[in-house]
Amino acid sequence: MVMIFTILLLVLCFPNGEIFSNPVLDNLKAKYITSDSNLLDRNGTILHTLRTNPKERKLNWVSLDEVSQNFIDSLLLAEDKRFFEHKGVDWLALGSGIFRYITGYSPRGASTLTMQLSSFLNDELKARNGRRSFSQKWNQILSAKNLEDEWTKAEILEAYINLVNFKGELIGIDSASRGYFGKLPHGLSQTESIILTSMIKTPSGSKERIFQRSCYLFKLSNPEEDCTSIKEKVGEIYTKNYKIKHPFSNAFHLAHKLLTKDSDQVTTLDFNIQIFAEQALKKHLTNLKNQNVKDGAVLVKDNKTSEILAYIGSSGSLSSSLEVDGILAKRQAGSTLKPFIYALALEKKYITPLTILKDSPIEIQAGSGLYIPNNYQDNYNGDIPSRIALGSSLNIPAIRVLELVGLDDFLINLEKLNFTDLKEAEHYGFSIALGSLDVSLWELVNAYSTFANKGIYTNSRITSLDPVISEPIYTPAVSFLITDILSDRGARALTFGLNSPLSTRYGASVKTGTSKDMRDNWCIGYTENFTVGVWVGNYSGEPMWNVSGITGSAPIWLEIMNFLMENKKIIPPSPPDDVVEVTFSNGNHEYFLKGTETFKYSEINYNLNNHIENPIHDSFIAIDPDIPDYNQKIYFKAKISNSKNSWRLNGKVIGIASSLYLWEPQRGNQILELLDSNSKVIDKVYFTVK
Repeated sequence: MVMIFTILLLVLCFPNGEIFSNPVLDNLKAKYITSDSNLLDRNGTILHTLRTNPKERKLNWVSLDEVSQNFIDSLLLAEDKRFFEHKGVDWLALGSGIFRYITGYSPRGASTLTMQLSSFLNDELKARNGRRSFSQKWNQILSAKNLEDEWTKAEILEAYINLVNFKGELIGIDSASRGYFGKLPHGLSQTESIILTSMIKTPSGSKERIFQRSCYLFKLSNPEEDCTSIKEKVGEIYTKNYKIKHPFSNAFHLAHKLLTKDSDQVTTLDFNIQIFAEQALKKHLTNLKNQNVKDGAVLVKDNKTSEILAYIGSSGSLSSSLEVDGILAKRQAGSTLKPFIYALALEKKYITPLTILKDSPIEIQAGSGLYIPNNYQDNYNGDIPSRIALGSSLNIPAIRVLELVGLDDFLINLEKLNFTDLKEAEHYGFSIALGSLDVSLWELVNAYSTFANKGIYTNSRITSLDPVISEPIYTPAVSFLITDILSDRGARALTFGLNSPLSTRYGASVKTGTSKDMRDNWCIGYTENFTVGVWVGNYSGEPMWNVSGITGSAPIWLEIMNFLMENKKIIPPSPPDDVVEVTFSNGNHEYFLKGTETFKYSEINYNLNNHIENPIHDSFIAIDPDIPDYNQKIYFKAKISNSKNSWRLNGKVIGIASSLYLWEPQRGNQILELLDSNSKVIDKVYFTVK
C-alpha cells in the first residue's frame, strides 16, 4: 500500500521529470582530478607529490579489486542493502521514508548508491540547505534509473566509492583509508571499514555520533561482540588530525616551486640521478653529524643540453630548516671564485700558467686601514707558478692576480656570468678573491659549466619551456687552460696532496671553497658532460667543526661524479688551435695562449716530483690494542728528487726523507711536512691517530 501511494504521488505531482545525461565511466575517470599534483622526471616517473588543492582532499582513483571486501560489505550494509536487486531505486526504502515524513516521524535516508551517485555527477541534483526538493528527488530517481541502464553495478559501485565524501574534506576511499588508517584501501579491516562507512551518513558528525553509528553497524554483523575496538579506533581518529604520507617525496623545493593546481609538471630531472645524489648527500652528512653539519644541497647539470638532472635543495630529515632551498640561498663563496680571476687574467694575457707569482705576506691599503690576508694553512711558499697557485688554491697569489685585472673588471666579468646582487667594488675590496661575495649554488654551477662549454655561458633549464640563453664569456683557449689546471692533480698537490677526493680517474676539473669560520663548504667540478655542485653547512649559520672542502663537500661530489661517469667514454680534451704546448729541456711541459709562450722553464725552488706518498692526507689511523706499542709503526714515505729533503712532524724536524721513516704512533691530530734543503715546505698532509 505504501509503495503504491508513493508511486502515485510522484507520478501525479511530477509526471515529466528531467533526465540528466550521465558520462561514460572511462570519461569520468579521465576527468577525475586529485587534490595533488606530481612532479615528474624527464621520463614521466614521479619524483614528488604535493597537495595543490586546499579545498578538498582527493587521492587516486581506485578500482573495485583494489578495495577490501570488508569495506564493500560495510558500505552496502549501511547505505544500500538491496543494491544488487533494484534498478536504481529502492521503492520499499523510498516509500517507507516518505511515509515516515508525512506521518510525522523522523525521516530516514532512502537514496540508493545509484541515486547518490547521480547527485555526485550532476550539481542540479545536489541537496540545498541540507534537503532536496520533491522536484530534485524525482529527477534524481529518473537519473538513477537511466544510470542503471547505461552502467553495470560494478561500475556504479566503483564510481561511488571514489566520489563519496567521508569526514571533512576527504573525498574517495583512497584518501579516507590512507588519511585515517595509513593504509591502502585493500588493507581495511572490518572495524576500519565500518567506521569509514559511518562517516558517509554524517561527514561532519561528532565523535559520539560516529561511534554510535559504527557500533550499530558492527552489531548487525557481530551481535555477540561489544564495541570496544570501535570505540578505540574512533577515539584515535578524533585525537589527532588525519595525515597522508606520500610515497614520492624526492624533490621538495622544486615541487613547491613548479607545481600548481590540477597540473602535473614534467621536468628535465633524471629520477635515478636525483635519488642517487640525495642518498649520497644524506649518507655523508650523517657521517659528519658529530662535526656539527646538518645541511647540504646538490645540483647536477648536463653541460651539453643545459638541463638540470638533479636538484636537491636540502638534506631532508637531517636538515635544520627543510624549507630553505640550498640551491638558491646565498652564501659566502670561499675560494670558488678564484678560477674566474685567473681566467680573466689569462684572457687579458697578463699571466700564463707558468707566470711566477709571489706567495709571501702582503699588505693592501683598504680605506683607512690595511688588508693583510694569509693562506688557508698559514704558511707561504715563495715563488709559485700560477698553475700551482690556482690548483692549490693559494690565497696571496689570487689577490695579486686580482690586483692585475682590477676589481671593476672582475665584477663586470661576474655580472656577465649572471652572479646577482653585485655591489660596487669598494664594498668588497680585494677580499672578494677569498670569498666575501655571497653566491648561490645555482650561480656557481652555471658559471663553472661555462668552462666545460668552451667559454659559452648557458643558463640551466628545469623544464622544456625554460628559454635557452647562451653568451660567450671566455675564449675556448682560456677555458681549456682553466680546465686543464683544475684537473691537474700535481698542481693541487701542494695543498691537497695527490690522493684526495678531488683526484679522479677521468681527470675532472674541480675546485673547493670554505668560507670564514667554516660556515660554508663548497665543491664544484665538471667534466665535458656534467657539472656537479655541492654545498654543505648549516642554514642556521653555525660554523662546522674542523670540516674542510676535502672532508665536507668533496666526498659527496666525488661519489656523484663517479656515478655519472661510470659508463662514459673518457676522451681527454684536445687543445684549441690557439693553444700552444711547449716541452722544456727538463721534461716538463706547459700550455700557453699562442703568442704568450716561453721556451725557458723558470728554475724555481719547487719540484712537482716531490710529494708525500704515505700517510694519505686526511687519513685516520687506528692503534691496535692487541699489539705491543713497540711493534706498531707508521711509515712515512716521500717521492723525492733530492736526498737532502727532510721530515717535520708537528713543527719538529724528525729525520731525513730519502728513505722510509718509521714512526711510533701517538694519538691525536698530526701535521707532517716534507721540507727541501732550505727547510721550505714542499708538501704537507694532515692525519689523525686514534
